[in-house]
Amino acid sequence: MQLVRLQDAPRFEPPRANGSREGVTYHDLLVGREGAPDNFGLQLLAVNGGGYATARHRHNFEQVRVVLEGSFGFGPGLVQHAGSVGYFCEGTHYTQQGEGRSLTLLLQVGGPSGAGFMSRRQLREGIVALRDKGEFHDGMFTWYDAQGIKHDKDSYEAVWEHVHRRPIQYVKPQYAAPVLMDPERFAWVPMPGREGVWLRSLGRFNERGLGITQLRLAAGAELVLPRGEQVLLLCCLQGAGQVEGRAYERLSALRVEVGNGPLVKAARDSVFFGFELPRFD
Repeated sequence: MQLVRLQDAPRFEPPRANGSREGVTYHDLLVGREGAPDNFGLQLLAVNGGGYATARHRHNFEQVRVVLEGSFGFGPGLVQHAGSVGYFCEGTHYTQQGEGRSLTLLLQVGGPSGAGFMSRRQLREGIVALRDKGEFHDGMFTWYDAQGIKHDKDSYEAVWEHVHRRPIQYVKPQYAAPVLMDPERFAWVPMPGREGVWLRSLGRFNERGLGITQLRLAAGAELVLPRGEQVLLLCCLQGAGQVEGRAYERLSALRVEVGNGPLVKAARDSVFFGFELPRFD
């Protein structure tokens, strides 16, 4: 089990390799294992009013975005408002446009193709190395070959190919566009035999079983988390209490390994957002 409070999570401002990202900060709440097909990053993304924009692009990994404050756009008719959830499958195209302040809980994780997800270290070192060859601008990487011919490539693609030493490949997306959800349209279901505990299942995606759920505990309720067959990530959206005697509060993040079942005690009414990570065994 791993429990991380927001104030203890690493904070950084990203290098400008993917478009306009002024006034953007990240907190890495939880990270996976570099090189593993289920590697992941659970981050808190804050747009601090300076704007955030990228051109139309796609990725070879999966994403789940939970907008906690403000709003964020991903193309015509695709706007996430506070409280909404977006699932972005591997290979799907989208743009990004953030105006004003917003706060998003962001999960990025390896998709069903097994291509994995680059670690923060790989991404950072790849950007530094490529700057000796060309320049990053407006979400693109531009360089000139030995014959003086100009080349342009999506910045993330360029870094990925540098790190992995092979061309990037994309699977056909399983969904034609990002899937946006309003959790308030889903019912809370009482957990059998657990007074003051409710679950809300928002969906399970791809053949590897990426699951999206919510968990609610009333003040004073206790729950031994089920010993599941997938790694479970939880982020507290509201409330306070303890997990195995360690304090949690709003925006604390918890990682529960397969077969583990820690005890959660809610001191105040608590709501968690949950992610069941895909399985590749």
